Amino acid sequence: MSALGFGIAGLAAVLLYLIGMLYVGLLARRARASDSLGDFYLAGRGLGPFVLFATLYATQYSGNSFLGYPGEAYRIGFAWVMSVGFMTAIIVSYLVFAPELYRASRRLPLVTPGDWIDHRFGSPALTLVANLVFVAAISNYLLAQLMAMGHVVAGLSGGAVPYWVGVVALTAVILIYETLGGMRAVAWTDAVQGVLIIAGLGGILATVAPSPAHLAAITEWVAAAAPEKAAVPSWADCVTWGSTLLLIGLSGAVYPQAIQRIYAARSARALKRGVAAMACMPLLTMVPLFLIGIISLRELSALEGIAADQVMPLLLAQWASASPWLYVASLAVMLAVVAAVMSTADSVLLTLSSIVAKDFLGKTVLRGAPDARLTRAGKVSSWAIVAALVGVALVPRVTLWGLIELKMEILIQVAPLFMLGLHWRRLTAPAAIAGLVAGLAVSFALPLAGYARPFGVHDGLVGVFANVVVCGTWSQLAVIRERSAVSEATA
Repeated sequence: MSALGFGIAGLAAVLLYLIGMLYVGLLARRARASDSLGDFYLAGRGLGPFVLFATLYATQYSGNSFLGYPGEAYRIGFAWVMSVGFMTAIIVSYLVFAPELYRASRRLPLVTPGDWIDHRFGSPALTLVANLVFVAAISNYLLAQLMAMGHVVAGLSGGAVPYWVGVVALTAVILIYETLGGMRAVAWTDAVQGVLIIAGLGGILATVAPSPAHLAAITEWVAAAAPEKAAVPSWADCVTWGSTLLLIGLSGAVYPQAIQRIYAARSARALKRGVAAMACMPLLTMVPLFLIGIISLRELSALEGIAADQVMPLLLAQWASASPWLYVASLAVMLAVVAAVMSTADSVLLTLSSIVAKDFLGKTVLRGAPDARLTRAGKVSSWAIVAALVGVALVPRVTLWGLIELKMEILIQVAPLFMLGLHWRRLTAPAAIAGLVAGLAVSFALPLAGYARPFGVHDGLVGVFANVVVCGTWSQLAVIRERSAVSEATA
């Protein structure tokens, strides 16, 4: 990484940051009370409000956010301002089920999202299908973070440092501190990373935020050079943005790593404060990212497809050479970008590890094994999963926003298991699995049949509508059959 455009100071800052993350991993290793699943994967269920807020924030605002969102603003233009509402929708969805799920986690030994599904529905088949959905969705998510690591390093170095170096080097650091400290290491590093993200965005926004006159000049330039990026969105585009808002709001709230953080909260008060603090972050985070994408329209040119995902690092490299203050601000944002990518990658990897160890291995070849053995199996699985995904990430073929949408379209199908399952006791296991299968079938069948995004609505959202209809209809028919049987028995 010595070829970074930020020079020796930039190299030193990155290396110190990475060393600091490894040191936090060592501290977390010393703080572990045992090798139990609850201690390794949930930090002993002792996350306080600040750490809980920071880890939720750092996990939600990922490499997808820092690279994918400015890149999509560059590709689409001013209409991408709709993205500011995406993260707000996730917070609203949290409020639907997080308090009740937390209370359940205090009554039951829940470690993975599958544990809740097991308890609520008592159906191994349903839990298996749901876990396969989780694994497919968040493996895609982890792949996006690995790709983002490569984009960050390649962009900030002007291509002097190969894409693959960023993927391999940053992934190795994550694997080491996560293996050492589990959820504690992830949550504590997330706290540091969250502070870096907020400080970096604040610094760069204070420096480069366009004044009304500057924004007007940018708008005039875009209207002349690329009028389609300054045009008022069509009705079809508005429908698609509304669909995206619902898609991200419903699926983002049921990220399995977010569910595990609900389990890990020290108290209901800590959870309430952590989620409340998250409510103001979409405005403070997404607006700067949107503006960076808009500013880049005039500063950068001829970036097509995947190349647009390097808008942020390319701009940082330019700004760093403009003045001492912009160098410092850009360096802070550079570290924030690295932190955002790593904080999400470590959380997703830890959750994948827990699902593989407890829900797959723990119910098959390691059935009845002690927690310590399952924890070791989870660590080994982390390395195996990453090795496979790094191989895919080294040859990127899709944009980061494309990966975001693909993940959300799959993940949204498990939302009814939590949002309906926690509040509607009549939802039965057969109805839930029929709805889940129907939702997945519709989501995949629409594009295969040539009807992708009917009327601009995402296939996953159409699928979850079918999912909920099947759940409701099947459960209601079960109630009718039950009442009929009771009537016949008493006749």
